[in-house]
Amino acid sequence: CVILAVQPANVDFHNSQILADAHEVDPETRRTIPVITKPDLIDDGAEGGVKKLLLGEEVNFEMGFHMVKCRNQKDLNDSVSMADGMRKETKFFNSVVPWKDLDKDLFG
Repeated sequence: CVILAVQPANVDFHNSQILADAHEVDPETRRTIPVITKPDLIDDGAEGGVKKLLLGEEVNFEMGFHMVKCRNQKDLNDSVSMADGMRKETKFFNSVVPWKDLDKDLFG
């Protein structure tokens, strides 16, 4: 069994109930994959802290953190397809600092 602990990037991970719950049932973090969503909503200047988290410098999980940028409400209202949404996600992670300089296996 794998636990996906999904949390928006603009929410404080240090006070995260989902990570606390994951630690309770998986104290060695062997089965938990933390997924950070909505990186486009990170407050200006807070990217460094989220980057440290993504790289496992703040909290370590055996399978590591991952980050996704799914379609937003406007995309859904505009009927943006999944394929186009994935292209937009790839473009975002390839062009936005600090994500563009990180290992692409962390994204998507």
